[in-house]
Amino acid sequence: MSDPVYTVVKASARKGRLLTREQFLELSYSKDLKELANKLKERVPTLEVPSLSAKALEGALYSAYLAEVDEFIKTSDKLTKALSFFRREVADTEKAEALKSALAENLPDKQKEDSLLRLKAEGFEREVETSSRVFTKYRIPGLVNAVFARQRILDLCEDVGKLGREARSGLIDFIKTKVDYFNSITIIRGLKNGVPPGAISELLIYQLGSIPEEKLNEATKQGDAEKAASFLLSVLSSKGTGARDLEKLYEEKLGKNAERAYYRNYSNLAAVFSYLELKLRETKNLIRLANIIERGMDPKRSVQEFIY
Repeated sequence: MSDPVYTVVKASARKGRLLTREQFLELSYSKDLKELANKLKERVPTLEVPSLSAKALEGALYSAYLAEVDEFIKTSDKLTKALSFFRREVADTEKAEALKSALAENLPDKQKEDSLLRLKAEGFEREVETSSRVFTKYRIPGLVNAVFARQRILDLCEDVGKLGREARSGLIDFIKTKVDYFNSITIIRGLKNGVPPGAISELLIYQLGSIPEEKLNEATKQGDAEKAASFLLSVLSSKGTGARDLEKLYEEKLGKNAERAYYRNYSNLAAVFSYLELKLRETKNLIRLANIIERGMDPKRSVQEFIY
């Protein structure tokens, strides 16, 4: 059995272990975070929670997810670069923060240069170059996060393109949704935080998604996050009126796309990408659940509203 085939078999075997909505609701009735952590340890024996807080549980859940991604990466040299996308979905935040600090803080030139060179040596040369350019132009540290997210998707497109026609065809919808999600969130969050439309437009990914360039530009010109979100929802022919509805739409759409890709391509590499996307979605939902329990919110209503 070749490495990629073994990886597909592993993903197929684990797909059935993902939590159902009913199981999420059952977990939501945990009386406190200690009970939730104990229930989760039954599913993930290696889960280590250093202290009983939603933040600590978030770190533990992300660590467990990254360990699983690494396990998949190690099974196939062919898939190493493409699957690293899922590791970067979690780990890039730390690198982006390091780069923001280097660019925004008044550091001695030598210390700043060392920080940038270190990030470049770790493989983030394009992120460093683009972030340095946009920060010099706009002086907005938050744009660095968008630069990392943008480059992560572009790298995924490039890496998937090298895997062959069958893999590409199975992941078309997945990639388009990732691009659309990035573009839409970049627009609404940028407008909400007062980022100039020109800066937002510089960071959008054109042509690789399903939303036409002119519609993205028109959304950017709305001048208000809620108006832009409503406009994009209308472009997508979806119900909803604002930014929260748009984010929820994409969270649900990514999950549905992954489910479809898995069942249509359970015997090829799309099944691996789909499983890891669904597992990441589960991890994010468990983190939301930990926050719901910590804040003492109504379980049933909260699961309906916040678990996608």
